[in-house]
Amino acid sequence: MALVDRYSGVIFDYGGVLAFHQTVADSAGMANIAGLPARAFHDLYWTDRLAYDRGLTTAEDYWNDLARRGGVALDSQQILRLIEADVQSWLKFDSGVYDFAESLRQSGKQIAVLSNMPRELGEVLKAKTNGFAPFAHLTLSYEVKSVKPEPAIYEHCLAGMGLRPEEILFLDDRIENIRGAERLGVRGVQFTSRDEVLPKLMAET
Repeated sequence: MALVDRYSGVIFDYGGVLAFHQTVADSAGMANIAGLPARAFHDLYWTDRLAYDRGLTTAEDYWNDLARRGGVALDSQQILRLIEADVQSWLKFDSGVYDFAESLRQSGKQIAVLSNMPRELGEVLKAKTNGFAPFAHLTLSYEVKSVKPEPAIYEHCLAGMGLRPEEILFLDDRIENIRGAERLGVRGVQFTSRDEVLPKLMAET
C-alpha cells in the first residue's frame, strides 16, 4: 500500500507546494519598485510578514511599515504596484502537484489547502484563478486570524474536513509547520521538492 493510501485526507500547503516560491527576480523587481537594495528588501519583506498573513494589518500598512523600516517612503502608486507584484509572484502553479491533488480527489480522498497568506493573494486566487478549484476545503490564515504553526489554524482545517487527525496527511515545505501538525496527531511530510516527495508518497510500502 502506498503511503498516501493510508489516509482519507491530504492537506496541501500553498506556497512551496502547490505554487513555486518567489524567484530572486520577483524579489528584486519589488525592491526596485520600493527603491531599496535587493538584500535589504528581502529581509524587510519577511520581517513581520505573519501579521499581514494573519489579517491583522492592511496591505497599505504592511508596505508602509516595510518602507519606514528601510528608510524610504512610498506613494500610493508604488504601494499598488507592490501589491500587484507581490500577488503575481505567488501565482506560479506547479502543475505536477495539481495533477497529484486531482488524482487524490478522483480517488475519493478529501483534499484541502492550509496556508499562511495575506488577503490580497487569497482573494485573487479565489476570484481570478483556478488555484483552489480542486479543493473541498480551504483554511487561509487571513480568514481565521491564525498562522501556522499555531494550533488554531490546524484545528480549523481538521474541523472543516470532518476527519480525525490520524486520518490526514499534511504536506508543507517548512519543518516548523510539519511539527505544528504533528503535535495535533496529523502525519506530516516535509515537501522538499515535487520530484523527491511525490514518488515517496506513491511508493508501495
